[in-house]
Order: sequence, then structure tokens, then C-alpha cells
Amino acid sequence: MAKKRERNGRAMSTPTEATGSLQSEVCRLNRELRAFVAVALQHGLRDYCAARHPELTAELEKYYAHSQLRARQKYGHVLTIIGNVPGLQGTAGDTAERTYYRNEMDNVAYIEHALKNKRFVLGGIWVAPQYRGKGVAHKILRVLVETADEADLSIELYHEPFGEEGLGVNALEAFYNRHGFTRHDTAPGGMVRFPRSPLDLYIATNV
Repeated sequence: MAKKRERNGRAMSTPTEATGSLQSEVCRLNRELRAFVAVALQHGLRDYCAARHPELTAELEKYYAHSQLRARQKYGHVLTIIGNVPGLQGTAGDTAERTYYRNEMDNVAYIEHALKNKRFVLGGIWVAPQYRGKGVAHKILRVLVETADEADLSIELYHEPFGEEGLGVNALEAFYNRHGFTRHDTAPGGMVRFPRSPLDLYIATNV
């Protein structure tokens, strides 16, 4: 085992320790450079990045293209699964930005959704007045969050109250809190549910 030399009464690093420390510092600087280039690319400075760090720029752009494709695949998978809510039949709307639910007799509910910034964006859940208070929104949201968990896809939520019959702002937020949604800086004015958050364990809801 290499022994530490001493100078002026203080231990000196061995060559092996010095090399390890240098490698650690190089790794740290490379991580910081990668983060800097990633942020610069997101803010429209591609030419700057490509001129100074061409290999890193190409690597990050390849990663972004792949991750965007994966997000679209995950989004499509989630839309397929949420069409099957127990007791309801879901169908896509004409613009593919809504999923409608009906039972054997009536149109019961619909949700608004989109894919943005590699997140499932939920614009809200509307339930027909005669079906409110029967747990319909709970069942739809439960399937959505469980499916998004399996796909490792975050959900971003923006939901305003629907008319006088629906829940108020505070009650809506409490409802979504129980399903793992929280206020977050990445969704100003909205809420976010990251994958594998605690699920709502309540059976009955007032929505």
C-alpha cells in the first residue's frame, strides 16, 4: 500500500489519490458543461453551441429527438388505455384533444388533453350534472394516473371550475391533491403529477 509522505508535518496525497481527485474534478466540469449546453440549446443558441462544442451538441440533439419520440409513444399508449374506464366507453374526439365517455344510455363525461414539453397536459374533466357525485371523475383520473405511472409520463394539469354546479377552485385542488397533483414551478398556474406519486385511496368523491 502506498504511504503518504509528509511535508512540514502535514500528510501529502499519494499519486493515486491525486489522480482520483483530478478525475473527479474533470467529471464535475464535464457535467456542468453538458448542463450549460443543454440550457443554451433550449434557449435557441444552437449555432453558438455547435461552433464551440459540436460533438456534445450533436449528442444532446440526438437525445432530445429520441426523447420526444418516446414521449409521443407514451402519450399514444396512455390515450389507448384511458379509453377503457370501468363502466364507461371512451372514444376520441374529432380533434384528438378530447376523450369522451358514455355509458349504455348517456354521454357521461369528457377530458381535454394534449402532449406538450414531453408531458401529458390535462385540461380538465367535465362530468354531466346528473352524474356528478357518483365518482365518475375519480374513476377516469385513477385510470389516467396509473397508466401514466406505468408509462413513466408526467401529467401537467390546468383546470378551471365548470359552471356553478361544479366544484370550486379550492375543492378542485383538494381533489387533485388526493391523486398526487401538486403546485410546481415547472407549471406556472397549474399543477403537476410526477410518475409514481401516491395515488388517491378514497373510494367516494364529490365530483
